[in-house]
Amino acid sequence: MKKHCTLLFLFMFIIMCTGCRKDRTIEFDNTYSLSLAPDVSWAVILDPYAAFRKENSWNAEIKGHCRKADIMQILGKSLSDDNEIWYEFENGWLPGSSVAVYNNRFRAVTAASNLGR
Repeated sequence: MKKHCTLLFLFMFIIMCTGCRKDRTIEFDNTYSLSLAPDVSWAVILDPYAAFRKENSWNAEIKGHCRKADIMQILGKSLSDDNEIWYEFENGWLPGSSVAVYNNRFRAVTAASNLGR
């Protein structure tokens, strides 16, 4: 019993020492100043290719394209006439079914890396 307690104490001591190292720092990528802004949402494209629309409608003119795992800042959100959610981006509108929405860019980056291309 005493040997088991000694081994348990040694194991716990090693775990505590490795978990409390002070030389570990967390560095954030400051490339995007709005990465953690509370009022800014980010989207990850889910479809292999998605077409930006001029308006929030499937019948609207196509303005451009994006690819799976692209990350973009959401500028607006709207409900179309057929009750579908659409998101506005710099290049146009995309339907909610084509994107996953995240509350900060770091989560979006993690999600996009798990999607791959």
